[in-house]
Amino acid sequence: MNTSDILSLVLTLATVLYVLFTWKITSENKKMREAQTEPRISLSIQPREEYINFLNMIVENIGQGPAYEVRFELNHDFEFAKGHFLSELGFIKNGIAYFAPRQKIEFFLTNMVEGFNDKMNNEIRIKVTYNSKAGKRYEDEYRISLKELVGLTNLESPKSRIANALEMIAKDLSKISSSLSQLTDILNSKR
Repeated sequence: MNTSDILSLVLTLATVLYVLFTWKITSENKKMREAQTEPRISLSIQPREEYINFLNMIVENIGQGPAYEVRFELNHDFEFAKGHFLSELGFIKNGIAYFAPRQKIEFFLTNMVEGFNDKMNNEIRIKVTYNSKAGKRYEDEYRISLKELVGLTNLESPKSRIANALEMIAKDLSKISSSLSQLTDILNSKR
């Protein structure tokens, strides 16, 4: 084997390695582009800031791309307020045709003080299915267990203090209004 044969073999090997390396980079770039346009629906519960026994449910597209034809399927229904069930909510019942990136639906789910024991023993499983713009189908299942929140406490939030202060102001204004009304009546009767 002469020098030109060895050089040709080295160049061929280098070319093959270069092609493989380029293919791997291209493949990784494609995966990164897909990840940047994929939707990702997240479903969670969170205590409200002003009162820890009030829970909100949050449905959010935390992905970079829009989700299409979002559907929700419950393993069993959940009565979030007396006579009102999760399955009756519009987006659960009818789905969401288009859910933009970073779009969020946040709503009052339940008051933990009412029917505490029933709610503690109730686990909700919600299956969420949706499509990406490219037509890729996604399916996620979320397990919502209210037991996870047992024992949580919080300090009074600024919003809660403001709400309490406004409530006190409203009561005081009502007393002032009542007193003014009585004073007006007295003055009118003296005429």
